[in-house]
Amino acid sequence: RASRNKSEKKRRDQFNVLIKELSSMLPGNTRKMDKTTVLEKVIGFLQKHNEVSAQTEISEIQQDWKPSFLSNEEFTQLMLEALDGFIIAVTTGGSIIYVSDSITPLLGHLPCDVLDQNLLNFLPEQEHSEIYKMLSSCMLMTDSASSDYLKTDNELEFYCHLLRGSLNPKEFPTYEYIKFVGNFRSYS
Repeated sequence: RASRNKSEKKRRDQFNVLIKELSSMLPGNTRKMDKTTVLEKVIGFLQKHNEVSAQTEISEIQQDWKPSFLSNEEFTQLMLEALDGFIIAVTTGGSIIYVSDSITPLLGHLPCDVLDQNLLNFLPEQEHSEIYKMLSSCMLMTDSASSDYLKTDNELEFYCHLLRGSLNPKEFPTYEYIKFVGNFRSYS
């Protein structure tokens, strides 16, 4: 019986050491927690970690032709440069919410100068109404003319002119003829 008590105490001590070690690994906790709380927080952390890992795996570029030594971001940037393209995210109201760095060598704009601007500010005046109609979600659902630009329910393809960046503001504006290919996605 004494040896059984001794081995049980050893097991409890090991368990307490492991709980203490787990507790010290938890982010942002300085107060002492009971064993149940430590285990609950560790389980929560592991579940969140698994979710994030699964999401990262889903968003990873799966093609065999992507070199393993390049990150997704590096690979995407190289592909955009090779294709003479850039990524731009625009709301249905025309507000630019994202633009890739590859816009700079192609159009001469810095991403920070384009971000939070309206796409229409970079178009010649005569293209404003047509592009606004295409981007406007309510128009897309009701206006049959806009459906000419829709490849499927949420894919869009069109051409327009975009203003080239210039160091001299007095210089006459020049425009580049650009093909837009995109998808409509909701974001929050």
